[in-house]
Amino acid sequence: MKRVRFTTAAILLSIFISASPGFSTSQSTPGDDQTQLSEQERADVMKKSLAARKNIVARVNGTDIYQYDLVGMMNRVANAYYSHLKEPTEEITLEIKKRALDRLIFEELAVEEAVRQGIQPVAEKVEAAIDGLKSAYGPGAGFQGYLDEIGLTEEGLKVRIGRGHLLEGITGREVYQKLIKKEDVIQKAYEEYRAAGKLRKADEFLVKEILVMDGGSEQKSKARAEELFVEIKKHDNDFGRLMLDGTFIVRNMPIKKEKYPVIFEQMKEMKVGEFSGVVFDNNTFHIFQVLKNDLARDMTPEEAKGFLEDRLAPYFQEQRRAEWIEELRKDAVIEILDKDLK
Repeated sequence: MKRVRFTTAAILLSIFISASPGFSTSQSTPGDDQTQLSEQERADVMKKSLAARKNIVARVNGTDIYQYDLVGMMNRVANAYYSHLKEPTEEITLEIKKRALDRLIFEELAVEEAVRQGIQPVAEKVEAAIDGLKSAYGPGAGFQGYLDEIGLTEEGLKVRIGRGHLLEGITGREVYQKLIKKEDVIQKAYEEYRAAGKLRKADEFLVKEILVMDGGSEQKSKARAEELFVEIKKHDNDFGRLMLDGTFIVRNMPIKKEKYPVIFEQMKEMKVGEFSGVVFDNNTFHIFQVLKNDLARDMTPEEAKGFLEDRLAPYFQEQRRAEWIEELRKDAVIEILDKDLK
């Protein structure tokens, strides 16, 4: 998939500093956008990048949000929702910028709420994440190069990872643990899925049976089946009290009409728990108890509920997330300083 990237090279070109941000369609990894620049150009990139780190675009309850963070979030938003666009228009670029800032504001408010509720990052997990990055980028210069690229010290990176853990923890508490699964939404989905034929259950016929083994002739096999039928009646149809002697087996067996047409037709008229007599089908003799005999049908609302709740989970999560965002923003002091976003 093509990735749309806002890069530090774009900052060099003054796209972000003077007007709206631009896109690069490369799939470069951190640092690739600078590898072909001259030393002077690279220095200019770093200078503009540092400026972006100091340029405040918004303030949330007194906490500053910087242009550099906005660029990073724009990358995430663009790649998540706009990667199909080759050349985004100015309107789309502004839309991405607004969505990115909204996300940064939400994250800051959510982290503040996590702190207020006493959620703390686990130091061991933060260290494990750092160790993973060191392993991925290589020790020493490799990891330091990564830190230089993102403009953070190791301690600064730990803080960022810790914030991510706070965000994850508070989102789990406020979104996933507070989902409201609205019955009217589930019912509407049930009707739509049923109309589309997506809740259709196939025939489901299941028996517990005595299968008589080949006795050398059909006559001998039938005689043994009739003996077993008499014996099981003496034991109140308890298959477990029959003495296995190699002439039969006891098993649970799904019944398909194509393979066992006689049993299938007979089962349709029987109730769950009922026992058959001796039945000859598919060249073998059977004595069976009906365990399940459901003909093809639509699932009931109760049967489909778990399936539908799983399918609707993203929708319910987004509904709860939107409600929570409104709750977070209600009493927050938010200042938008970027002239394009006011």
